Amino acid sequence: MSQSKVLRGADIKLYLAGNLYPEVQSVSYTIDYGEDAIYGIDSIFPQAIETTRISVQGSISGVMLKLSGGLQGKDVTTRIIEKLFAPYVSFELRDRLTDSKIVFIPHIKIVQETFQVQGKGTVKLSFNFKGIIPLSPIDMS
Repeated sequence: MSQSKVLRGADIKLYLAGNLYPEVQSVSYTIDYGEDAIYGIDSIFPQAIETTRISVQGSISGVMLKLSGGLQGKDVTTRIIEKLFAPYVSFELRDRLTDSKIVFIPHIKIVQETFQVQGKGTVKLSFNFKGIIPLSPIDMS
């Protein structure tokens, strides 16, 4: 008889641009399937619910390591003067125990970075991303 196990944060590995990102403390992402109601002429009730535009966006929070260079040092984003030519990078969440993929987004771009610096304590680095084509395990099989 098989038993279900709950996935926890400590069981997750995050890869950005194909490289492990061990500084991560939390990951949040939303896939909007773009399901919108379609109305007929002079109708107050929708005739169907159709897919319009699918989008994915999320945020990642972690810590900043000394001499790491932040996201630029990890080749996840470019220098600010090269932002127009910033490359897409991949985003992948994996189960640490089974190494199975949870979600894979082949192309994301970092759209915002936030630094939180305190007089004493850990420097926090958070960033938001937008992605193209979120793939779940069933999509990848």
